[in-house]
Amino acid sequence: MNKELLINVSSQLSHLRMYPIFDSCHYLLTALLVRDDIQQHQIGTQNFTRRHPFSCWLSTMLLCFSGSILSNFLLGGSPIKDFAHHQHLLLATICWYLVFYSPFDTIARLLRFVPIKIVVGVGKEIQRTKKIFDGIHSTLAIHPDGYVIVVLIGALKGCGGSVMSSIDRFIRGVWLPSQNEFLFPTFATKACFISAIVFLLEHLGLIQFQRELIYLCIVSMFIYVRIITTFFKQYDPLMPFENVSSGILFNSWSETVSDAYRRATAASTLTTTNNISAPQQVTAIPAALTPLTAQTTTLMSSKKEASNNDGQTKGLDGKKRD
Repeated sequence: MNKELLINVSSQLSHLRMYPIFDSCHYLLTALLVRDDIQQHQIGTQNFTRRHPFSCWLSTMLLCFSGSILSNFLLGGSPIKDFAHHQHLLLATICWYLVFYSPFDTIARLLRFVPIKIVVGVGKEIQRTKKIFDGIHSTLAIHPDGYVIVVLIGALKGCGGSVMSSIDRFIRGVWLPSQNEFLFPTFATKACFISAIVFLLEHLGLIQFQRELIYLCIVSMFIYVRIITTFFKQYDPLMPFENVSSGILFNSWSETVSDAYRRATAASTLTTTNNISAPQQVTAIPAALTPLTAQTTTLMSSKKEASNNDGQTKGLDGKKRD
């Protein structure tokens, strides 16, 4: 494919206006995520969305604007700074209402329809990449040498909803401290941190590649994982690398060697046991012929009983034969 065409496509993607189409994709999927989480964990209260609409709305708004809330808080600004933009708050509220209270659950059913789910998910991933990119460069203007802060803010812009999931559940009356993003990070969180690092390295000149092509590669990665996750619920391409690296970096060498020796010893013991038991199985086969041997012995004894004292044998007709 022509390189200039790819650069042109990436440049157009990076300059797309997120409001209202791509922001709507983000708000709709976030509201659907909150609804699914309520159905999964809200066992104590029936019809939670009807009984507690304000709590439901507040938790959805926190996840919709979680990236900006966390980044503003860490940078010393007002966490509710973005709520000053009334058009964004109004759009998020409309999406929340349609997902939870549309007649006959029309919007929720449509969002679970696979083709529409893929289209809306692609829009969300385009918006996610744009937020990470803008978060990196806006933070660099404030802290040009604070690389850790830059990566942290850029990543939180893209995965703030996952980090705030525990606070979101707490607002709805559910407290699950053992299920948080720091203990079980999702692929979206890992990919956001990796993307933030890549954007930073490109800005510092450590990656000699066109910025537009890097942007297009990261968007494509997010879209690819979104499509795969739509068909296969749990998909994390980083898991094999994590297993290998954790086994090498975070385990004692003595424990690793002892575990390998233990597994090798167990495998050799199992092989020796199988080799020893094999002759026993072979010798056990003639035992199956025991009924035939008994039958033969019975026939021979009956034949002896049919013999006379003079050595003559009676035939089947009872006559003596020479």
